[in-house]
Amino acid sequence: GLVKCGAWGCFDEFNRLEEAVLSAVSMQIQTIQAAIRNRATSCELLDRQVDLDPNAGIFITMNPAGKGYGGRQKLPDNLKQLFRPVAMSRPDNEQIAEVILFSEGFKEAR
Repeated sequence: GLVKCGAWGCFDEFNRLEEAVLSAVSMQIQTIQAAIRNRATSCELLDRQVDLDPNAGIFITMNPAGKGYGGRQKLPDNLKQLFRPVAMSRPDNEQIAEVILFSEGFKEAR
């Protein structure tokens, strides 16, 4: 459905899936990304030809594997290569407010 209509999908806590499921999903994601990269108008998923909208996107979120995050595992290398990592951190609200005030013309935002 996502690929056909050009929607973006974000799969939360992706690394909680079982290894067998991760492997199957990675094959489908590879097929979709290759088709988008090659500007194909369709791709084959689960033995069916599916129309492809090039605006489709697949994103995942993960929590670290290990202590404090039960049931999570590291992604296999072939699946890890399909996504770009992005790290999130807590914003510095004081610095954000200072920049906004300076941009509005205040001389001493501190």
